[in-house]
Amino acid sequence: MERKESQSIGDVLRLAFQDNCMQDRLDERKAIDAWSLTVGPDLAAQCMRPTVKDSLMTVGVRNASLRHELSMNRSHLCRAINSTVGRVIIEDIRFTAPKQY
Repeated sequence: MERKESQSIGDVLRLAFQDNCMQDRLDERKAIDAWSLTVGPDLAAQCMRPTVKDSLMTVGVRNASLRHELSMNRSHLCRAINSTVGRVIIEDIRFTAPKQY
């Protein structure tokens, strides 16, 4: 068996992600991971783990005053998260009261 063209594993994986539209989902996971880096570990511990769907990040926050403060800074937080990811993934952030404690 002859090799016609060799490619690195990284290139093959990158092409597979692009062909199967998985890059957006991977970038959403990066944005979720960037949340704790953006707000810091102490503040992230007071929030539920974020979820992302259709460029909207939803974060559960138990404390009403903290929820309000984060809402006032959501445009700054969006820019910081997108900067960490390297492209615009998050267009808005919604802060909600968690359904269960």
